[in-house]
Amino acid sequence: MALPLCLAALILGTAAPTPLEVAVPTRKEPVSYAKEIADILDAKCVGCHSSNLAESKLNIEDMAGMLKGGKRGPSLIPGKADESLLFQLAAHRLDPVMPPKDKKGGEAFTPAELGLLKLWIDAGAKDDSAENGDEPKSLELGTLPPGVQPVVAVDLTQDGSRIAAGRANVVQVHDADSGLVINSLGGHKDIIQSIRFSPDGKRLAAGSYQIVTLWNLPTGALAGTFAGHADQVKAIAIVDGGKAAYSGGLDRTLRSWSLADGKEASQWSLPGQVISLAPTPDGKSFAAGFQDGVIQVVNRADGKPFYFLRSQTQAITGLAFTPDAKHLVAASVDGSARIWTLPTEDAIKMAAGNSDAVKSADPVVIAGHKGAINGVALTPDGQTVITAGEDAAIRFWQVADGKAIRAIEGTSGSILASALSPDGQTILTGSADRHVRLIDVASGAVRRVMGGYEAAVNAVAFSPKGERFASAGADGSLKVWEAANGQGIVAFAHLAPNAAPTQAILKVAFLDENSLVSASADHTLKKWTFEGGWSEMKPLGPHVFRVLALDFSPDGTLLATGGGDPSRSGEVKIWNVQTGALVKSLDSLHSDTVFGVRFSPDGTKLATAAADKFLKVVNVADGKELRSFEGHTHHVMAVDWSADGKQLVTGGADNVMKVWDFESGEQLRTLQPAGKQITALRWIAGKPEVAGASGDSLVRLWNPDNGGIYRNYGGPSNYVFGVGISKDGKRMVAGGADSFLFLWNVENAQVLRKIGPPAP
Repeated sequence: MALPLCLAALILGTAAPTPLEVAVPTRKEPVSYAKEIADILDAKCVGCHSSNLAESKLNIEDMAGMLKGGKRGPSLIPGKADESLLFQLAAHRLDPVMPPKDKKGGEAFTPAELGLLKLWIDAGAKDDSAENGDEPKSLELGTLPPGVQPVVAVDLTQDGSRIAAGRANVVQVHDADSGLVINSLGGHKDIIQSIRFSPDGKRLAAGSYQIVTLWNLPTGALAGTFAGHADQVKAIAIVDGGKAAYSGGLDRTLRSWSLADGKEASQWSLPGQVISLAPTPDGKSFAAGFQDGVIQVVNRADGKPFYFLRSQTQAITGLAFTPDAKHLVAASVDGSARIWTLPTEDAIKMAAGNSDAVKSADPVVIAGHKGAINGVALTPDGQTVITAGEDAAIRFWQVADGKAIRAIEGTSGSILASALSPDGQTILTGSADRHVRLIDVASGAVRRVMGGYEAAVNAVAFSPKGERFASAGADGSLKVWEAANGQGIVAFAHLAPNAAPTQAILKVAFLDENSLVSASADHTLKKWTFEGGWSEMKPLGPHVFRVLALDFSPDGTLLATGGGDPSRSGEVKIWNVQTGALVKSLDSLHSDTVFGVRFSPDGTKLATAAADKFLKVVNVADGKELRSFEGHTHHVMAVDWSADGKQLVTGGADNVMKVWDFESGEQLRTLQPAGKQITALRWIAGKPEVAGASGDSLVRLWNPDNGGIYRNYGGPSNYVFGVGISKDGKRMVAGGADSFLFLWNVENAQVLRKIGPPAP
């Protein structure tokens, strides 16, 4: 197996490298820098030596940079290839060889490439860019090869609700319950080596090559569960400006809920299974569509029926009143929709409470869909009906006479739900192909397509202002998006009561721009709230090499970073999170690369673990070294504190964990070894339990008091790099070389969720 990425960058052998074969060509024409050499350097030196990421202070984007060189001097000596660092390192005649062996996808120079490079340098290293009609060529940072998606870094918020994973060079934030990707944060030039949530879960830091990127995060949570229905909840209607909700279901009841306290305010029995609901514009009554095709208009005050509308025989899937309340449009599973002219108030009064005596004119029938109509809406002016159906078509009709206006066809995937934006300019659809689409009403063009669901998208909705939208799936997952750019805000899973399997979400509706309600096949409704948005903060850097370790102080105001140039230096820095200012640099603390940093529970001390085999603790206020612990026989890869700050635990490349007493500086015990390196660990707060990840593909739970192993957590098929655990110790996540994330129930080692890499 290839040496793990985070270790390969740091473990250099003491023996001289084995030189590569050099095949110098015999040719009369000179080697062209513009046409030959620049492309080779571009391919072989990706991500290491540019104006943005000048490793070893070397920039080889142009001739000037190569002649100037880096901290080891000029990389080029024209006429003398054997004395030029560029050739010596590329030909593996000196360490560190180029490209670095840890650079995924960075293949060594071929004999032919080395021959051309040598011939070009020996001939004077001429830059012929101008002669070829080009400006001198600059090297551009490339992308990582397709399929390279190891999870080298992972973390879990303290409440266990969100997972952050560095998947190759992209940070992906997942909702832990649903597994949905909330957002993908790109921009790194190399593999993400470290990642950490702030203690309050409102910030996220990710370390890569020379840079730490910081984001402000939106937050969200379940605000209430409304239980009472005895069967699936199929319909929701929001009234009173988002203060109250009505729900209907297969239990033949209509229920009203106070959203402030989650209590059921009233309940009425209806003569049919409720499939759809729509309040009148004044909010005084409701139309309820039944499974048998009947529509009942109900008085909101007492639940008594005003009248019935009967002409369809199959389920009423959608209802919409015109703004003047004179018409009601009803869509059906039978592929048709009807435009009803509603009875007047006088007609209702004349019936004297006998709903069956209220007569209405025959509806205008509109037909054209092949299959069920699953969505219906009216334009803001009330003049046009928009229907969306199982045939993947969206059709427009005149309210006045039901005549077809136009259609948008071929959107891919049966449309199971649709919504119209408040301004009437955008149609939102959820489809059986597991995708959500934003479609421009005027042109019919698909503006944006969003995926991530594991099953069909059953429900969609716009927020009252249209700035956000929500989509929910048959897999029980729910996601809120920004309408302007399609960026995810938050995601949730509609977990069923009593730990039952998650069931489909059937409807979703916004209360305001920051809260919504979902209805599920599990017989419940749930209220969700969220706040904030995604924004990138000032990045922290530069660092000399990869940032392999991160930790926020307990109050979230400071961030410690660890790394260093392999076999040359250990780098530890402390930053002000808000301003991005460097507070303290402790780069002489370790003599080799730093793998772990961890603030003490009170935030006054910082523990650091490094390749020099030492664990050290410094005082955060002045940076003075307080303790130095020696005992590991190989790199110290990870460190954490006990909740009382009296003990520390370390994990090493020698396959063991060690427990240390801070005050005395003594090693208390060595824990039962793992099969390979201990790559990451977390001490569960307040418990005699330490979770650790290992290169042997297992995550374990150790007892730091007696050294034994409580439990093994299986699932990963390859090297495990990172582990995160919730503050209460109930959830644990890990990721590794197989590109999968595993979320476990800590108490019984049950896999709660397995999250794979995104589909290509």
